Amino acid sequence: MFVKKISRRDFLRFSAGGVTGAILAACQPVAPAAPPAAPKEEEAAPQPAPEQPVQVTYWGHAFMPRVELDKVYIEQFMEQNPLITVVYENPGDFSNKWLTAIAAGAGPDLWADWNAYVGTAYAQGAIVPVDFVALDMDESEFMDLYIEPQNTLQGATFEGKLYGIPNELSIYAAHLTNKLWEEAGLDPKTDFPKTWEELIPVAEQLTKRDKDGKLIQRGWVFGWAASVWMFLQWGAMLRQLGGSEVSEDGRTCTINTPEAAKVLQYWKDWVEEGRGGPQYQNDQAVFQTGTVATVGHLGSWARPGILDAGIEYTVHPVPRWKDAVNNNGFDIYAYFHMVNSQSPDEVKRAAWKLAWFLDSHPVEYLDKTGLLQPQKKVEASRVFQETPYLDVFLNEMKVSMYSPRIPGFLEVADALARVRDRACVEGMDVVEALAQGKEEIDKILDEAWAAAGI
Repeated sequence: MFVKKISRRDFLRFSAGGVTGAILAACQPVAPAAPPAAPKEEEAAPQPAPEQPVQVTYWGHAFMPRVELDKVYIEQFMEQNPLITVVYENPGDFSNKWLTAIAAGAGPDLWADWNAYVGTAYAQGAIVPVDFVALDMDESEFMDLYIEPQNTLQGATFEGKLYGIPNELSIYAAHLTNKLWEEAGLDPKTDFPKTWEELIPVAEQLTKRDKDGKLIQRGWVFGWAASVWMFLQWGAMLRQLGGSEVSEDGRTCTINTPEAAKVLQYWKDWVEEGRGGPQYQNDQAVFQTGTVATVGHLGSWARPGILDAGIEYTVHPVPRWKDAVNNNGFDIYAYFHMVNSQSPDEVKRAAWKLAWFLDSHPVEYLDKTGLLQPQKKVEASRVFQETPYLDVFLNEMKVSMYSPRIPGFLEVADALARVRDRACVEGMDVVEALAQGKEEIDKILDEAWAAAGI
């Protein structure tokens, strides 16, 4: 329910015959100088209006380029649907506020948040499946709009039902500083390694140290600063080997395995061999300093900042293990539009109608805000085809997975980071560190499920 990656055949079977289917948007494109004009293309067709006036309260995260374009489309939506009033808010501490509000029986009717919170919302019964009738299409038509929906929509899919519409999708890929690769005698276009094992000597060739052994240039940087990177990077490397952080039902920690030990030992060796670690700058802006040859925790949204820093760069899929059983890259993460289960039925329908009005303009959102949605029309668009490396990110999304959709996601991420630090910083044996982590995470999961009333 919360972990398993389903096959395309099973996903389409769930979706057939009318059965309901299937930091971090550290997005940093430069905000437009002024709100964008109403676009001339991709206009959503008007749909039947409600019979009585309704009000939809919509909360969105405060990524300003998106906020400005949201406002344009919300105005268009209300013009086409005069009986629907939209109250649009961008509260600070967004995720905690809506979780608290929902638990109190209040909160917004519609919101967009990333998949770390989807498992908690689902377990608490706080969200409802997508109402395809409100979208004025049947489910098979909706699924056919998306690229590899069994992957790209999996982050909000439970028991074959889709509980959210993605309004932005991201995945990390390897970003190479061309100048540093060339100075090391390497071609950034052709010499990037395919496997984690092959990365080690290449990273060493790209590494520079001062006379005291301190790193002054790193060949490769894992993400250390945010605990969620343990899911998105460390967990994804575990998924390549067929493992997971938790059991399929999301109730038990499963890191006491040879696969998890292999990944953690790789990270531990990386630190102990002096190739980098949490003692060095590890936020996502580190690539813009020009002191690292390769960063693994950047998405397509990073392009404007890299160009502003004057860095010529190349993007590749992240490596796989030589003995990988899954061909996934790092984990997909996404912001989904979700609807409050406690809202009146007519408000729910209006909320889904609004969500799809916003999400039916993916090319414009890519063009104006740099945010990627996994719709087929995006891949066919001029903007997509003319923007370097977007194909790398989208191709990674086609084969990759979401992190487990579990209640207590962020608490588990923090515990995984403590496992990492015990092994990589304090020097604890990896098997012992994983055993301690399993005990801690099992307790977190028990409490999270209990809090959800399940």
